[in-house]
This record gives sequence, structure tokens and C-alpha cells, in this order.
Amino acid sequence: MTKYIQVFIILLTLSACGQKEKKWTDSNGNVFIEKGNEISIIPAKYNKTGKIYKVFIYNETSKDIGILKNLKIKPNEFRIFNLKDTDTLKLDNGVKFMFGETYGLEIEDKKSQVSGLGGEFLEKYGVPDEIEWAFVIVPVGEGD
Repeated sequence: MTKYIQVFIILLTLSACGQKEKKWTDSNGNVFIEKGNEISIIPAKYNKTGKIYKVFIYNETSKDIGILKNLKIKPNEFRIFNLKDTDTLKLDNGVKFMFGETYGLEIEDKKSQVSGLGGEFLEKYGVPDEIEWAFVIVPVGEGD
């Protein structure tokens, strides 16, 4: 009888301590922590190496998008940028492409002007095969 009471006390103590956590790490180094029905994600720190990535940007607006004084993306044209993962690309419409501390390429787009391209849209916009990331700049409020 005493043995059953001891087992009962142990089980009661374990249940009072809360649920156990389970942890997994994905192929990108992100850590997932499951506790009951809740899952928390701790992103991996992005390791900047100086690697160069090809970024495709298509201008689907009616105005030029300036990068530098004499460098612009005209309407219905695209540019391919060779960006190091230590670089930041600022466009004069307020959009900024940069490599962050956790997720690699990040976009600051306060006016919702950027849409990512994938699937059939890569062919529609003529995105070359060697491109790592592809985006279209759209009118304000029409982005992803």
C-alpha cells in the first residue's frame, strides 16, 4: 500500500510541475520548443559570410525607382543585383533589402510595395534560373 502512495505522490508532483518541453532543431538551425499545445520558435543567428546572392527586382509601377542618382529601374523593367550578405540595398521609394541577424535576406517595406515571386510567376517575369530571390515592386498597398 505504501508503494502505491509513493507512486501516486510522484505522479502528482510531476503533473503539478507542468508539462515537459520537447525541443527540435530544423535544417536552418531554428529551435522549436513544444510545451503542451504551445510551440515557440527561436531563430538561428544568421552567419554572414560575405557570400554573393543574385536578387531580381522588377518594377511594376508607373514611376522610375531610384537606387543612385543615375541608376534607376524604369517601369516594366528589371535589374539583377549581386548582393553580399553584408550589404544593404535602399531604394528611393523607401524599400530596403538587407541581411538581418536571424533570417538572412530581410525586407523593410512600410508601404506594402514588395511582392515575392515564385512558381509560375518566375517564368512570367522572365526570372533567370541562377536567381536566389525574386521580387516585384508594385504600387503602394498592393504588396505581400
